Amino acid sequence: MARNKEIAVVLLDVGPLMSPIREFAGKAICGFLQSKMLNRPTHEVEVVYYGTTETDNPLNDEMGEDQYINIIVEQELKFPDTTFLSSVLSPQQGSGSSDFVDALTVAVDRLHRTVNDRPDLGKANVIKRIVLISNFLDAAKEDPDDTFGSILVERMQEKGVRMEVISVDVPQYDSQFAAAKKANFELLNRILGVVTHNIRHVGDPLDLLGAFKSKEYSATAYYSGPFRIADTMTIKVKVTKKSSAEKFPSTSKYSDRSRSDDATHTVSLDTEFRAVSNPDEVVAPEDKVKAYKYGKQTVPISSEEENHLKYLPEKDMQAVGFVGLDQIPRHMYMKDSWLVAPEKDNPRAHVAMSALARALHRIQKACIIRFVPRANQAVFVGCATPLLGGAERPDCLVLNYLPFTEDVRSYKFAAFNAREELQPTQDQLRAAENLVDALDLAQDGAEHLKPETTANPALHRFFAFMASRALDPDAQLPAHDLQVQHTLSCPFGHKDQAQAALNQLSEQFSVQQQALPDLGDVDAAAAPELLGDPEAEFRIGEAASSRVDSVSTQSPLDDFKALIQQGQLSDAVEGLQKAVYTLVDTSLGDRFYNKAFKCVPALREACIEHSQGQAFNTYLEQMAAKYEHDRLRADFWRRITDAKITLVSIDESSAVETTSDQSEAFLQRHTPTQQAEAQEAAPMEEEEEDEFAGME
Repeated sequence: MARNKEIAVVLLDVGPLMSPIREFAGKAICGFLQSKMLNRPTHEVEVVYYGTTETDNPLNDEMGEDQYINIIVEQELKFPDTTFLSSVLSPQQGSGSSDFVDALTVAVDRLHRTVNDRPDLGKANVIKRIVLISNFLDAAKEDPDDTFGSILVERMQEKGVRMEVISVDVPQYDSQFAAAKKANFELLNRILGVVTHNIRHVGDPLDLLGAFKSKEYSATAYYSGPFRIADTMTIKVKVTKKSSAEKFPSTSKYSDRSRSDDATHTVSLDTEFRAVSNPDEVVAPEDKVKAYKYGKQTVPISSEEENHLKYLPEKDMQAVGFVGLDQIPRHMYMKDSWLVAPEKDNPRAHVAMSALARALHRIQKACIIRFVPRANQAVFVGCATPLLGGAERPDCLVLNYLPFTEDVRSYKFAAFNAREELQPTQDQLRAAENLVDALDLAQDGAEHLKPETTANPALHRFFAFMASRALDPDAQLPAHDLQVQHTLSCPFGHKDQAQAALNQLSEQFSVQQQALPDLGDVDAAAAPELLGDPEAEFRIGEAASSRVDSVSTQSPLDDFKALIQQGQLSDAVEGLQKAVYTLVDTSLGDRFYNKAFKCVPALREACIEHSQGQAFNTYLEQMAAKYEHDRLRADFWRRITDAKITLVSIDESSAVETTSDQSEAFLQRHTPTQQAEAQEAAPMEEEEEDEFAGME
């Protein structure tokens, strides 16, 4: 029997009043089943529809045709699979009454029968859960003496049933059936008063698509042991993750080359190393050693020496001291959050932790902790803040890692308060305040985008597509996803108050366009040395008629032509070559690439005309070596190859010995391939070491 096995009955209202949200509810159930299939394959699920036109359930068969009507057991208890998914993806619209109490009774009866038939599911470690999805607009049967409700609660307590209720608002019906909804919730609260439960209100049907987490986690202790305070007191605690970024599932290598029925289709990867001096010689594993860069040197170090260099402390958790909460800014918190809870069934630990947490809360302090979650692992310094509990959870601490000095990134910026023109006016401050008030996510009595109830739309989109691809191998990726658009949009964008605040802010921070001098391709702020006087009017005729001593980056082609006319051919060629290098090397992005590129064909033509073809060929080969594999400047070299600019051949100038075939081969050899372009465009990411790798 797997630990924490679960059997769940999903109750879905498909009555007439659920018609606007029936499709979303079906997708929500599919998300629930997907989570079980991918992460909890030993869990079993049953789906029951109520509000249907027909009736098909065991209680109706036993009690008579007028009892427990309009309820259908759509899928009996089983392990979720693709067939299960396809059957509940689009629930059929019903025309019957939606009595949630009758439906709840059928669900409890189904769990009761299952446990009686399968005694292994009656054990304490098997979770029994009922998930109820409805808008609660259809009135339930009256129970004035609460006799029926009491029996239902007794049965639920007997089996240890947990309830999860999802109430969905339907704006077009809510006002009309407000009285029925209020009465239903009063009855529901009486039933759930003594049962472990969770109620969620969904304001928008699209929120149903993320009603269930894409992956479920069990509480796993990453540290279990004493929490030492000085040397005189210890509290038995367990440390579990409170929050952690969920990652996309990783893919595994797969091959379908084997046609055997018992083939695993897995791919094994073997790596061998060969000596540079002798490629035919395979280097044995014991002959390899790690090496670290130390300046321009490479320092080899054996695995034994590396282990001795590490600081390998014993498993420990110790309070170092206390500081004010205002002394630890929020941006100092690193990585995940951890929950430090007292040991279960240890009253002394509960009392001690409660006293510590409440004291920290009262005096607004935080506890600085030295933490080693596993023996022989790195030491962390953390900040533990109080989290007061309630009837269902104990007082505990929330632990966040703090950075060491090497982890802090400090950047200096000019102070805005040093210049009066950078200070906002009172009207601008008021406009900003109005915008903050208008876009307050906690208005209307309910907070929007709460992390606890806001699903990651990208993850849900991924798993939904995997489910559709499992059902249909030819399924295509949907072009648009309503859940992604809904989750990441402003919930108040359509309200008059928000729009008025945005208009006011735009008026107070209006931008006036001012005419700037035409600087061509040159950025005055980025490279002022390349420009000269920006207000001076430049005329080509004046440049040609005046004496030129060198090729400038401001007007390289005009200076190049002027030097040739003055009889300074070698200075012109050498100067234009340097100007191209300067323009490319000092360019912000591709800002100066166009100016530099125009120089290259002009240089080639001049070299052919004046029998300097070999000088151009040498220069082009140097340029290829310099820029072809430069991640920052490869785009410039790509312009050269796209324009088919290659070496000067003997057919073009008798001063060179390069044949036309060699010229064409040079162009083909140095033209970037698609694979090389993809490698150059790929971002270089530095993977962070996971200090708890392999522990989940």
